[in-house]
Amino acid sequence: MGHFFQTGVLAASLLFCAYTAWAAGTAPANFAERLGLRVMSAGGANEVRAQYAGFFLAAAMVCAAALAGFVGRPAAFVLLIALFGGLLAGRLASLGINGGLTGFEPTIKALFLIDFTGLALAASALLVDRMA
Repeated sequence: MGHFFQTGVLAASLLFCAYTAWAAGTAPANFAERLGLRVMSAGGANEVRAQYAGFFLAAAMVCAAALAGFVGRPAAFVLLIALFGGLLAGRLASLGINGGLTGFEPTIKALFLIDFTGLALAASALLVDRMA
C-alpha cells in the first residue's frame, strides 16, 4: 500500500511540476500575470523561464527519475519537501508582513493550499518510506 501512495505522490508531483514548467516556459508573460507580476522585457521573460520553468522542469525530472528507479524515491521526496516547504515558508512570511491576504490574487491564495498539500504529501511519503 505504501508503494502505491509513494507512486501517486511522485506521479502527481511530476504532473504538477511538468505543467508549471510548460506554462512558464511557453507563455512567460501570461504565467507572470497570473501571479500578479508583469514581464517588461525579454530579460523578464528569461527570468520567468529560468526561475519557474527551469526549476520546475528539474523537479519534474527528479520525480520521473525516481519513478523509473534511476534515483531513490527518498531523494525525490526530500527535493519536494524543500520545494514546497520553501515556497510555503515564503508565503507565510509574506502573509505576516502583509498582515493578511488582502490584495492577493485568487491564484496566489490557491498556492498556499497547493504548497501545503505538496509539502504534506511529500513528507508523508518520506515517512512511509522510513517506516518500511
